[in-house]
Amino acid sequence: MLTLIDSACAAGSRMAKRLSSAAALLLLLSPLAAASAEEGGGEANLQLPDLSQVNFLGIDGHKLLLFGILICIFGLLFGMWIFTRLKNMPVHRAMRDISELIYETCKTYLITQGKFLLLL
Repeated sequence: MLTLIDSACAAGSRMAKRLSSAAALLLLLSPLAAASAEEGGGEANLQLPDLSQVNFLGIDGHKLLLFGILICIFGLLFGMWIFTRLKNMPVHRAMRDISELIYETCKTYLITQGKFLLLL
């Protein structure tokens, strides 16, 4: 008799969780539907200026953005160069063991968090 009551309570609890998550989803989506009904707002209606017409400290916007992309590419190459140098350095066995332990712990934590987020 007690197991029957426990199973009924568990089923009711699962149903309540599903209903509450569905209600939360509806609450989250309702402002999106109201915002999309507005004709004047939203990112799709943004008017972007012509980058060649905009100047910043004597440099037009198009050249400034291209210069920023070049800096990012150089930063990526520098990071890869440093990473390969560090990876090829000799390491003590105890340090490698600790590094592998930290890696496995972080991987387990991220997988657990991912499962929790998927559940939400």
